[in-house]
Amino acid sequence: MINNEEKIIETLKRINKIIEDEGIRKKYWFDYPKLPVALYNDEKIFLVGYPGKPAGFEESDGILIGKKDERFYGNTAKDLEGQQVAIWDLTTISPTVSFERFLSLIFHEGFHGYQKSVGEKRWANDLQVLDYPFTPMNLAVRFLERRELLRATFADEKREFEERLSSFIAIREFRRKLIGDALNYELAQESVEGVAVYVETKAYSDFGSIPLKYAIAYQANGMSEFPASLSSFRLSCYAPGMCLAFLLDRFQAGWQKDYMESGEYIYDFLKKLSGLSFNNFSEDSVPSEVLENAGYILDKHRKYIDEEFRNFENSAGYRITLKGIFPLMGMDPMNILWKEDYIINKYFFATQFKGVPVFLKQKSMVKRIEKSFTFSEVVFYLPEKPVQNGDKVEIPGIGVFPARLEEDVRGFAVV
Repeated sequence: MINNEEKIIETLKRINKIIEDEGIRKKYWFDYPKLPVALYNDEKIFLVGYPGKPAGFEESDGILIGKKDERFYGNTAKDLEGQQVAIWDLTTISPTVSFERFLSLIFHEGFHGYQKSVGEKRWANDLQVLDYPFTPMNLAVRFLERRELLRATFADEKREFEERLSSFIAIREFRRKLIGDALNYELAQESVEGVAVYVETKAYSDFGSIPLKYAIAYQANGMSEFPASLSSFRLSCYAPGMCLAFLLDRFQAGWQKDYMESGEYIYDFLKKLSGLSFNNFSEDSVPSEVLENAGYILDKHRKYIDEEFRNFENSAGYRITLKGIFPLMGMDPMNILWKEDYIINKYFFATQFKGVPVFLKQKSMVKRIEKSFTFSEVVFYLPEKPVQNGDKVEIPGIGVFPARLEEDVRGFAVV
């Protein structure tokens, strides 16, 4: 779809023309605002709909074009000089994707810009997943819960719909007692990302002329079985949130405004609005086969994590460890692996070392300081050695730091 500059500009103009239409935006969310959109590749950023001209951009045929810099990473919503912008990395999408599907993804990221602009407070703490209780019982009950939610979503007859939803609530309330506040990680992802997928799905259905039920099923295709990998646990929370939003459409036409004002997680908001009663669920209701399958998935995941950490330590090149106290300035929560206090960032990690920004666009490993958003070590591999020049250390391709270089049998430490 997008393989050259001319096509990028053409696509961006098509997107902007649609997003400028207030009637379209409000069809998906009651006060979805008009937001700028930026598409970028490894060299340039193409921006449309921005009020004014941000630093480093020049106008060409109604499009602002700038050099790609460190401010643009991932597919998300970004604050650009005080203005939320929906951004998309064109290197991450298939060249054969349809315009309609791509447009729906832009609506998703634009919705995050809306959430940030109105001060949404329900964002998940993405590091909370490091302490999440991945146990056979929790995973087994979660599997049963997700199936009931899926059945409620596709139930046409009112009685079945209410029975399935009541069953889902009963199972989830049992799991809430089982894992306590750890459930908040899922509730938050559902409330923020899940609602963004709801907006995305409605746009995909409309512009792709696809039946809404099919579009919902397309997004929820992993909910009926155990996941192939627990590494995508964050992503697995999105579809349930989408389903909850579509269930709310069946209860109250104007729920969106009330939901935004409530501050409640979308599950709790639906539970209260539905007014449904539910029976107690117990461990005895979990089939032994489901519990065994959950144990198998968990064991498989642990072996995979062990292998990934071994592979990282056996990476080619020189092992370099930055030591100190490192604030979290950027990471891709969709692409992390964790084991005890260590996190492997598959593609990106941003921090600061000795007052100098550090942007690692490669695999790296960090050691977390207790349960904070700070780290004591940043480890990565490079084909070239770091060099001590006076009181500074130069790390090729990374930066120059006022530090001391130490070497041992494992590699180099910069302290």
